Amino acid sequence: MGANEMTKHDHVLAGLVFSLQAAAMQQMGKIQNPMTGAVEMDLEQARGTIDVLEMLKVKCRTETPEDLLRLIDGAVMDLQLNYMDEVKKQAKSADTPVEDDGAEDSAESAAEPSVADTDEADA
Repeated sequence: MGANEMTKHDHVLAGLVFSLQAAAMQQMGKIQNPMTGAVEMDLEQARGTIDVLEMLKVKCRTETPEDLLRLIDGAVMDLQLNYMDEVKKQAKSADTPVEDDGAEDSAESAAEPSVADTDEADA
């Protein structure tokens, strides 16, 4: 099998990334829930889904085709930027300061592991 060919597991991982990305977009109220037809927002749940994708991004750095890594990187960055957009919208509508949970910093360095990631790797 060539270096750029995707295995069955690579295709399953890509499907998981797309599924988690769609779930996070629903959780941020960016797209409607296909089951209910309603647009619902749960930013805490969205943050958890984004964290799962970010973990997959870090854990899949070896033996994963470059195209799939770029897909994961792009999904994480897109979701982090959308998440920050929604947090800022909520803060503006509530006239409260935006709490910095590190998502903006992570979005800027999506291709690099965060401090927490390197701490975990050292453990």
